[in-house]
Amino acid sequence: MWMSQRSLEREFMDDHTPPQDVVDDVYQFLGGINRWLGGTRATLHRFEEFSRGWRPGQRVEVLDVATGGGDFARALVRWGHARGFDVRVTALDISASALRSARQRSTSDAAGLRYVCADVHRMPCREGVFDYVSCSLFFHHLTDDDVIRTLQSFDTLATRGIVVNDLVRRWRHYAWSWLLTRPFNAVLRHDGPLSVRRAFRPTELAALTRRAGLSWLTIRLHFGHRMTLAGERPGHRRAPSS
Repeated sequence: MWMSQRSLEREFMDDHTPPQDVVDDVYQFLGGINRWLGGTRATLHRFEEFSRGWRPGQRVEVLDVATGGGDFARALVRWGHARGFDVRVTALDISASALRSARQRSTSDAAGLRYVCADVHRMPCREGVFDYVSCSLFFHHLTDDDVIRTLQSFDTLATRGIVVNDLVRRWRHYAWSWLLTRPFNAVLRHDGPLSVRRAFRPTELAALTRRAGLSWLTIRLHFGHRMTLAGERPGHRRAPSS
């Protein structure tokens, strides 16, 4: 019964800004988890499918929401360049300390990246700027109503498609998260397992997607207790920028 419903307890980093060294440690840990346990691969797999309709050398604009340490933004730029696409990523986060951490870890990827500190619901840009909107490990921080509102914002901002990557709420996942965070700082030890308790199950996220009116998005399960909610808009509004 304990895991049958998602927890609404707030994570520490939802309401507090730890010292920068703690923030850096958190995002370094998450970067390793995404790299080694399949989180990054799950997102790139969906973009691989989308890219079958792109032209060689095509410029593709992606908004990466709640970018945190920027791991997914950097991975998308590297992936695009390796496959001959001009992928440009705007890495968005409402947290200045998260963006400081992301900038510190950017190296050769910086040419295809720009960082913006803003709320996705108050984006300082015109509609239709981005071909795709992506996010990772963001939705479990939101209430059900916030998920619906955020999906609708993504729908407004993305002309072609959306990729949401997040955790799946499972007992085994909770146990692994508890074990893996034990050697690290207090924020990770608290927020890591709680993230799993706050996560959705696929049926729950699917129901919220229907309520948001985005029936063209589909859920797929991935290795490492991850799921993606993704899709391309039928008859999308325009092709990626050339």
